[in-house]
Amino acid sequence: MTPTDTQAWARSVRADLTDNVLPWWQREMFDAQGRLLGGRELDGRLLDAPRTAVLGTRVLWSLSNAARQLGQPRGQRVQQALRWVLQSLTDAEHGGLFWSVDAQGRPIADHKQTYAQAFGIYALASCPETEAQAAAWRLFELIDTRARDPELGGYYEGCTRDWQVLPGAKLSDAEPPAPKTTNTLLHVMEAFTELYRTRPEHRVRERLAELIDLFLDRLWRPQDRCFGQFFSRDWQNMTPLLSWGHDIESGWLLVRAAEVLGDAARLTRARSLAVTIADAVLATGMAPDGSMLGAGEFGGQPTDTRRHWWVQAEAMVGYWDAFEISGEARFAQAAQRSWHFISQHHVDRQHGDWIKMLDADLQPLPSTPKAGPWECPYHHVRAELEMLSRLARHAPTATAPADAPVA
Repeated sequence: MTPTDTQAWARSVRADLTDNVLPWWQREMFDAQGRLLGGRELDGRLLDAPRTAVLGTRVLWSLSNAARQLGQPRGQRVQQALRWVLQSLTDAEHGGLFWSVDAQGRPIADHKQTYAQAFGIYALASCPETEAQAAAWRLFELIDTRARDPELGGYYEGCTRDWQVLPGAKLSDAEPPAPKTTNTLLHVMEAFTELYRTRPEHRVRERLAELIDLFLDRLWRPQDRCFGQFFSRDWQNMTPLLSWGHDIESGWLLVRAAEVLGDAARLTRARSLAVTIADAVLATGMAPDGSMLGAGEFGGQPTDTRRHWWVQAEAMVGYWDAFEISGEARFAQAAQRSWHFISQHHVDRQHGDWIKMLDADLQPLPSTPKAGPWECPYHHVRAELEMLSRLARHAPTATAPADAPVA
């Protein structure tokens, strides 16, 4: 891949981000009072759904970080999203973020899912406002003192409103009840990475190191070349399920965590594992059209052949990360194929943003909304921001010819 190729790719990514994705979320997902809406159907019709903490925190992170990286003003929508998280989603009595609220910010589901608190930390820690930074630290204190397993490590899935560990807590009805999951721990690690970057305190460093080690030593299954997904309290794997999307996402986020931690030994191991993960998902999870399948079982047998938007977004970044680490062209090509598939099938040029779910025949699934409790901008905004940053490192210099080799 030449520098000219990467320039064209970056222009395509930037155009989608700035002309399609961000304008859609700013225009379509706030009411006249600046409150977050519940969602939009695939064709753009308003969806009256609970306003989840997942949606609210991810909208805040996406709009705030896009403004920062693109050099744009934070603007009214960022402030409205911040206010929604700090006021409507926050439990003023017991602390933490409600799982979901109604249009007026009244709690619908008031339990404290660790996954949601992690996204609160992630979004708030990345905001420069003093009140956001303070709120991020309060969330860290809460999940670290109430949701952490001090004996066996890791974090429980959820707590009651007043922060008692909630047995059987799970993210959705599609998941088995499990005390600990890779998905939740991944995003706690991501949140602590951002918190440590902005507030490098010793306890955050210790917890971040512990989480990195869990991924390297507990959650990864070398014999199956994948992460387990659902675990007992004492780290016994509970199902044969694998998630190619979560695997490839975990690979590059693990590298990012080790980089921010500044630990050379852990970084070496993380980078090696990220390449192994990319090789495994390329071999078993990638369809002939360049897309990544939804989920499978140990051994690579697919159980979900739908195409999820977030899986394609993570594949693009994860493959490119493996290319930057290893220098192997096959990973760069896989990342480029991911973007080609996204451009052809997920980018919605009629109604805006991305189509979130395709069936096995690559047809949009009308039952999956454009925006909703889970259908948020975080994965594809983050992926496009990551690719803009990464592709810029491979652009030709001002004094080099356009076809100069990349060092």
